[in-house]
Amino acid sequence: MANRFPRPPAPSGDPVLGHTLDFARSPFEFVNRAIGECGDVYRMELPTVDVYVLAHPDYFRQALVDNIDAFGKTADFQRVFRSGLLSTEGQQWKQQRTVLQPLFHPKRIQGYTDQMVDATYRRIETWSAGEVRNMESEMQDLTLEVLFSTLFGRELLPGEGQELRKASDGLNKWFQPTSWLLPNWVPTPARREFRQSAERLRNEVRRLLAEHDGTSGTSEEGSATLLSKLSEASEDGALSRTEIEDQMLTMIFAGYETTAAALGFAWYALATNPAVRQRFHDELETVLGGEPPTLEDVDDLEFTDRIITETMRKYPPIHTIPRQATRDVRVGEYWIPANEEVHLSVLAVHRDDRFYEDPLDFRPDRWTEEFEAELDDYAFIPFGGGRRTCIGRDFARLEAKLVLATVGQQWAFEWGREESTLTLEPEITTQTKNGLPMRLHSR
Repeated sequence: MANRFPRPPAPSGDPVLGHTLDFARSPFEFVNRAIGECGDVYRMELPTVDVYVLAHPDYFRQALVDNIDAFGKTADFQRVFRSGLLSTEGQQWKQQRTVLQPLFHPKRIQGYTDQMVDATYRRIETWSAGEVRNMESEMQDLTLEVLFSTLFGRELLPGEGQELRKASDGLNKWFQPTSWLLPNWVPTPARREFRQSAERLRNEVRRLLAEHDGTSGTSEEGSATLLSKLSEASEDGALSRTEIEDQMLTMIFAGYETTAAALGFAWYALATNPAVRQRFHDELETVLGGEPPTLEDVDDLEFTDRIITETMRKYPPIHTIPRQATRDVRVGEYWIPANEEVHLSVLAVHRDDRFYEDPLDFRPDRWTEEFEAELDDYAFIPFGGGRRTCIGRDFARLEAKLVLATVGQQWAFEWGREESTLTLEPEITTQTKNGLPMRLHSR
């Protein structure tokens, strides 16, 4: 294959450092420039490694479905999540998915509705009109509280989970551009924070498991929880104790971080688009009439649903899906050598004007049935694609809709800076450089 097809081209860069400095200064701007120079497949040259980037739905489909055996999980994901669901493969992944899937059955997810709404009320009761809050941080706190109330079967009161959240946030540090661009042995401050956070989070996980030992393993309502499912799997020999710890760590991080990112960006979009915000509030008044949202209301919140979809398009919580070539593989008219790292640039495709008219505009109304029917399935993949589509997709969408509806009934947000443009940071999830400060106004 190497003799028949060339490797992907590389954009212009420094003759010694390659693209290290350009990417570290402004990662997403570099991606846009590289695609402009090289097209939908390019090679990013770093001092110790090359990274191959794919930026087209056809190549996403190839990596996630058609040639999935040629694109494995990366060492970085295994370093963070070890044998958790996000990083395992093959039979081990299938067995873990089988254990966890019942918790995410549609009927079970629908049963979490009241708990999601109640957790949201507990969070917003701590707010005061006129104050400025960082909605990026607030949504992280809230979604962690929702996670505990639903999957863990216990209330985590506002302020109670700060140590847990701080430790979980630290997992992002491994993926800061200033860290992963350098060899793994270089002891950067971000890597030290990652290692300390990973150990603290693992200790918190062990504490939660120890608290669960000897209990009934069910929530107050008597339904199975994540802890009880993992406990059963341990007793049956389906999962080892190490795997259980890794599943807990994975679910804590993935169970709140991605939804929190989507919610934070949704509030930003509403705060900076007055016409959209007004329609959102009008729909809440029409559908809910001042009452708390219920499961019966969810389908009627159509515009709210479009806001969520458009937010995940413009600000996908997972901006990049990392893979590693397990063998030499052809992509388009190029070849990628075995063992090289491959990045699927979700953000680039979600903002590609070949698939979305005026892609930098926030336009919930683009999501009509006709538009979705014509859109390539892999031009919109906020939850990944193929058989490894995020197990918590339906959970996250329901949670996001209920949170927006519950909060939006009582509060409106004013963007807290003169400059409306965001600077995005590519950690595991899409983060902002300086948070999302919002002034709270009661409704």
